[in-house]
Amino acid sequence: MKCLLLAPLQYPFINSIIAGIEQEGIELKSVDYQQFFSPRKNSWYNNYTALPKKIRNIWEEPYVKKANEEYLRIFREFNPDLVLIYNNQLVLPDLLEQFKKTSRVAFMLGDNPLYTPTSIYNLHILFQADYVICPDSMWRDQLTLMGVQNAVFDCFGFNEAVYHPMTVSETDRQQYQSDFIYVGSASKTNWGYKRMLFLNLFRNLDMRAYISGNMDRWLAFFPEVKDKVIPHNRFDAGFNNLVYNCSKIAPVEQVPSLFKGIHVRVFDILGAGILPLCEYSADLCAVFEGMDIPVIKNYSEAEEMARFWLENESKRLEYVQSMRERVVQQYAPPLVIRRMVDHIFK
Repeated sequence: MKCLLLAPLQYPFINSIIAGIEQEGIELKSVDYQQFFSPRKNSWYNNYTALPKKIRNIWEEPYVKKANEEYLRIFREFNPDLVLIYNNQLVLPDLLEQFKKTSRVAFMLGDNPLYTPTSIYNLHILFQADYVICPDSMWRDQLTLMGVQNAVFDCFGFNEAVYHPMTVSETDRQQYQSDFIYVGSASKTNWGYKRMLFLNLFRNLDMRAYISGNMDRWLAFFPEVKDKVIPHNRFDAGFNNLVYNCSKIAPVEQVPSLFKGIHVRVFDILGAGILPLCEYSADLCAVFEGMDIPVIKNYSEAEEMARFWLENESKRLEYVQSMRERVVQQYAPPLVIRRMVDHIFK
């Protein structure tokens, strides 16, 4: 079997999807549309989305057209049995029709298609899918209600080749050690405010927060967090695994795009072997059903809960081990791929 993966390859979590495909013995070709263009053209496409549509179309329409032409060329050369697309990757409905003549088409959603503004076809193309993986059961239910077929709730667990317990050098430990660790990105919308509000819960604790992007507009609201924030401008899973291994607990907030869903960061943190202290979500509790996992249901309880899990090391390590085993047994990337393949080609 052959699979063509269309995905933003610079994002570390895509490695879990790739690992799952390869470990299932499926021949893989991975493609990122930014590979088709110069850095300058990619910058124009990515950085001027706020301009009026009539102006943006001057470069956007030929950009999307070329991406789809290159996709079709690669598809015809590779002749895959399956095309797996992350979100929309600028794919147009006409291109999907070409794909579906000889191949099956599946989507892995990382963002809610009802709220993602990257393409007007974001939702429309899902009606052409043979399988849609949703990391949020509410997305699945919404899509199913609207008539999208074969939408399922599933999650890609951690890639053990990337996220794993490791021996940290004394030099790295001195540089990166902290009790609490956060790795994330900034946002100009009120997502950014919520993120800082969440981090502010741990302002009295030993915490490092590596943030990609500028959070200055929100730091004015939360000055006590300022010294905890470290500017961080790279997508680097190896670095994430290192700083996780230099820490004990990683707070994980529920991003506003997830209604019931579970953040992929939860799995990466468990892969590295430390405890995720998560804001409550229904799917998080469903994935770890039967385990009394620590979840923040009220922000006023967060600091006390954080201190409890920091001080009770043996209990914390026991929970990490049991949660990690659950992920390996039920959500390891090859298992997610196998469920998809078995459903599509049954």
